[in-house]
Amino acid sequence: MDTTSELAFGAENHGLPEQEIRDRVRRVAGQLNITGLLDRSLFSLSGGEKQKIACGSAAVMEPEIFVFDEPSSNLDVSATRELRELLKILKTQGKTVIIAEHRLYYLFDLADRVLYLKDGEIKGDYTGEEFTAIPEPVREQMGLRPLNLFSLKHIANIKRAGGNPLWEMRGFHFAYPKSSRESLCVEKAVLAPGSVTAVIGHNGAGKTTFSRCLCGLEKRCRGSLYRDGEQYNRKQRMKLCYIVMQDVNHQLFTESVIEEVLISMPKDAMDLEGNSRVDAILEEMDLLDLKDCHPLGLSGGQKQRVAIASAIASEHPVILFDEPTSGLDLSHMRQVADAMNRLAESGKTVVVVTHDPEFIVRCCNQVIHIENGCVIEDYSLESSADKEYLLHFFLDNNKEVQMQ
Repeated sequence: MDTTSELAFGAENHGLPEQEIRDRVRRVAGQLNITGLLDRSLFSLSGGEKQKIACGSAAVMEPEIFVFDEPSSNLDVSATRELRELLKILKTQGKTVIIAEHRLYYLFDLADRVLYLKDGEIKGDYTGEEFTAIPEPVREQMGLRPLNLFSLKHIANIKRAGGNPLWEMRGFHFAYPKSSRESLCVEKAVLAPGSVTAVIGHNGAGKTTFSRCLCGLEKRCRGSLYRDGEQYNRKQRMKLCYIVMQDVNHQLFTESVIEEVLISMPKDAMDLEGNSRVDAILEEMDLLDLKDCHPLGLSGGQKQRVAIASAIASEHPVILFDEPTSGLDLSHMRQVADAMNRLAESGKTVVVVTHDPEFIVRCCNQVIHIENGCVIEDYSLESSADKEYLLHFFLDNNKEVQMQ
């Protein structure tokens, strides 16, 4: 139920002496820079903070073989750097480390060996040096993400006319029960129809809280949304907004993928278009061949795309996504980015909470930077200089990971 017990749990099951367990927990907490997360309720943590605790729980047991499955998927720049430091420590200890990962920029000079999998088979087996030497265009054809994030600043700029009138958030304040401080304090933020806004910040900064309060899920949140002189309270915002949660398992309910998308469609759209509209959305998300499968039987990335397909089908004017590219490879990340662009072009207001810089530069034209529950920056992404400024946020805190 709490983070310290979670870190100790595996070692306790191995029957280790209490003092040794305490020493290991303290050592690993220091290595991962999670001392500040000790003695916290697991249910009060952000997705990225939970990811760090999960990595720490494995490290405390000191196994010979570590297997990481998308360990950076919900981590901010600082936490990714700390993960990298943990991997270096494990290497010096002689541990065997296996990582299934799509984001390669923090790993390229750590990996001693790279296995390239496609359709369930090993299609390539490289040393770390051989893999780094593969030209970027060839890696891209292989469906792999870049090793150098600064190459992203050359992606074509997104220029949108936007729509009027604007959505304006005013006086959004929220505190969790028994918390000594506000988790969200946003006096004003503006969102434009026909735009995609990225919400960035460190783990625990309040990004998910921002999205949940905006769409009306938090009853204790004070504040209103305004547009064209009309005020929308919490209950009204729940009808305006559709949110795709970070853990999509919480919003997959039906027996098949096609049913999952159908229940999100407005009744009039379902009557007029039926399954043809759903098939078009599923094809767009590369899910058509899976339409009769049970959603909970799919991979993490496939579940993510099912939830996104449902959001597209909902036709709500404001659509929020929390880490929509978690677990997605290059191809499917780009598919989701294209879907966001089409939603914006249709006049929707799209808000994306994300730690994925490549995704941001491909579809977002505005950035809201949140720390400690407050908006500290709000800027456009319509020029190459703006994109370079964004990439510095993801890399300046992590200079060791940058390529020369």
